[in-house]
Amino acid sequence: MSELIDHLKQVLQSLDRPLIQENECWNSTEDLQSDIEHVRLILQQAGIRKGDRVLLGLPNSYRFIAIYFAILSAGAVAVPINPRMPVSELQTFLRRCCPAGGFLTEKQSAGLIEPYTSQKVLTARLILKESKLNYLKWKHRDRTEQRLLTESPEPLENDPAVLLYTSGTTGRPKAVGLSHGQIYAAAQNIIWAHRLTSKDIVYSFLPLFHINAQVVGLISPCLSGGKLIIAPKFSASRFWNVVNGQHVTWVSAVPAVLSILLHTGAPDHISSGLRFVRSASAPLPLLHAQQFEKKFGVPVIESYGMTEAASQICVNPLPPEKRVLGSVGLPVGLSLQIVDEQDHVLPSRETGEIVIRGKNVITHYVEADNQDDFRNGWFHTGDIGYVNEEGYVFIIGRKKELINRGGEKISPYEVEEAIRQLPEVKQVAVIGLQDPLYGEKVVAYAVPGPGRATEHLAEKILDHCRQTLSDYKCPAGVEIVDRIPTGPTGKIQRSLLKKQIIAGREIIQEKSL
Repeated sequence: MSELIDHLKQVLQSLDRPLIQENECWNSTEDLQSDIEHVRLILQQAGIRKGDRVLLGLPNSYRFIAIYFAILSAGAVAVPINPRMPVSELQTFLRRCCPAGGFLTEKQSAGLIEPYTSQKVLTARLILKESKLNYLKWKHRDRTEQRLLTESPEPLENDPAVLLYTSGTTGRPKAVGLSHGQIYAAAQNIIWAHRLTSKDIVYSFLPLFHINAQVVGLISPCLSGGKLIIAPKFSASRFWNVVNGQHVTWVSAVPAVLSILLHTGAPDHISSGLRFVRSASAPLPLLHAQQFEKKFGVPVIESYGMTEAASQICVNPLPPEKRVLGSVGLPVGLSLQIVDEQDHVLPSRETGEIVIRGKNVITHYVEADNQDDFRNGWFHTGDIGYVNEEGYVFIIGRKKELINRGGEKISPYEVEEAIRQLPEVKQVAVIGLQDPLYGEKVVAYAVPGPGRATEHLAEKILDHCRQTLSDYKCPAGVEIVDRIPTGPTGKIQRSLLKKQIIAGREIIQEKSL
């Protein structure tokens, strides 16, 4: 049995206690243990075998959690997908993923048309139908069920546990297969870095079809014996009420959430038990971090992770240890280096590509156009950054997003960081567009803050950039727009923005929190 499943079983078989809250109702460790076993029975009756891929397309909920853990404990492979994925996109996904079954929303299941409803997809609908039998209320096992559960092969350390697809900036999404051992190693790193104990209560509202929410906001709190408050999505109006009313000790968030909270009123008081707010999944503007800590008096813990590392790579230490705002922190539980284009290791303060290796890092893609990201035992992240003399890691951009203006490499992050200093700007994205003279030019797209005048804003941004940035880094143009495309966690989709601009289409926001 894998350490991940063995540890989870130990937690669930200990003294019965509240574990997961949904809609202000607590589900206990006994509830979750019982429901996991029942879903395993459903999987077995549907013919799901060890190593089979099982789709999980449900919204954030206790139901998602019970099914997710059941798939893993049964030795199958969980394939979480966006529950709002359009049926047309889902059909393409099914052809590529080849799942043996799955749990889908009613809309997705009903929308699967005949040419794509192979026997495997019909099995998915069968499981969905059986899962409607109020299985979360089921408590008793008969001898037949106990026999089936006993016969189910237990997953091992190197067995695949989760399959996720990276968004990517070019080419097809890459299929990332994470083993039980890799996920467990990542969870242990998070528990250690955040000093998680049975006294902790996390507020988790990030989408569970992403690795961050799965490992940081779900698995790590459960394995540490803490409690979890699950929400379908972030709500600014409910945030502080939940934190104060439920004695939340830490929050797993993204920069977009911190930005929204900054533009809302502060509560009369904030629970002294709130130890920190963790920020991940996208670059955290330095100004926002400083403003958040000043306004709310809560430490912001910036971190860095990716799907290929089963979530966390670096994280800032908790108080009273040294935190460096603007840095993603120190590597935890893995090795990290900065290398040049010839893979030579660079000294501190020199900029290059971030490469990593460790127990939580994959060594190959399950499916990809190539395996070029893996060389000499290191995974090449595609992120550009540097490490200071104390070991703190700073990220300045993505390798494929760097703007090449006449041979000068420009990080869009750096330009965006300068523009965000203006209070009139709510959101900004910087991309490189073709230029006949320099090859590429820097162009900024800015969304004004609520109630802010747009007249002369572009000129003000340009003037500010000229005062704070080198000439070659200053935008050749600034466009004021209503929206900028972002992903489910609020990360700016620069590649999508660039495609829209090149195609001459209106800028639209694809997804939002």
